[in-house]
Amino acid sequence: MILEDWHSHNEGCRHAKGSIEEYVRAAIKFKLRTIGVSDHFPYEFLEDIERIPYEEYAITLPEIERYLTTSEDLREKYKEDINVRIGFEIDYFKNQEPVLNTHLTPVKKRLDFILGSIHILNFFNGKGAWGFDDSRFRKDYDFYGVDEVYMFYYQSLQKMVNSNKFDFDIIAHFDLPKKFNDIPTDKEVVDNEMMKTLEQIKKRDVTMEINTGGLRKDCKEQYPSVQIIKEMYSLDIPILMGSDAHKPEDIAWKFDKTIKILKKIGYNKLAHYNRRKRNFIEI
Repeated sequence: MILEDWHSHNEGCRHAKGSIEEYVRAAIKFKLRTIGVSDHFPYEFLEDIERIPYEEYAITLPEIERYLTTSEDLREKYKEDINVRIGFEIDYFKNQEPVLNTHLTPVKKRLDFILGSIHILNFFNGKGAWGFDDSRFRKDYDFYGVDEVYMFYYQSLQKMVNSNKFDFDIIAHFDLPKKFNDIPTDKEVVDNEMMKTLEQIKKRDVTMEINTGGLRKDCKEQYPSVQIIKEMYSLDIPILMGSDAHKPEDIAWKFDKTIKILKKIGYNKLAHYNRRKRNFIEI
């Protein structure tokens, strides 16, 4: 079986452990064909994030060149053992695409893929931007309520998917609000919004990540759930695998188990990226 892991972080983002090279070596040890280096793109140029400890979330603007050069050197060093694909995980912030692109556009040609994601919500007339998957913001989660968080999250994803100024290839950890095992009370309403989001993802023709990092969290389930993966399959939305590794031993976390689930649902191929071009491998 060909295995590829498209979502890994490293010590550069300040909340993961290990160098990029340690992750590459771990991927080789696990006999992966491809490792995606995908640290968090910087935050410091964004507006209205005063409450966010972004210095603990991502690399900084001056560190972009070192991140890319290091990854490129490792791609060459280990080319006989593994494909090193270079990317970023980039958060979407409504109406802030122009300032993002000021910093992203000059380096995009050096990337193989971009993970688009949302970790931060900013409700209208709310308390300000907050990280809903950061345990330090649990009071905010309680303040807004589980259903409202899910609804606003999916609506924000829809804005991301429909923004022609936000460039990305893959949607990361689709149902992330469940991280701390928060379950919607009005499941029908939330599911309707989720389905609306999937339909828009299909229209844009981007790939969805099957993220096994959730198996290490309170929810004890991959992102997204089996229910959602079944809906994705019915819509013929392409997928790939990501461990969301934050230490080298997380690489390819529970991939064998998760691929069995995917095959049972009906998936028999995974997306692969090279220089932002998508093709597929059989599983």
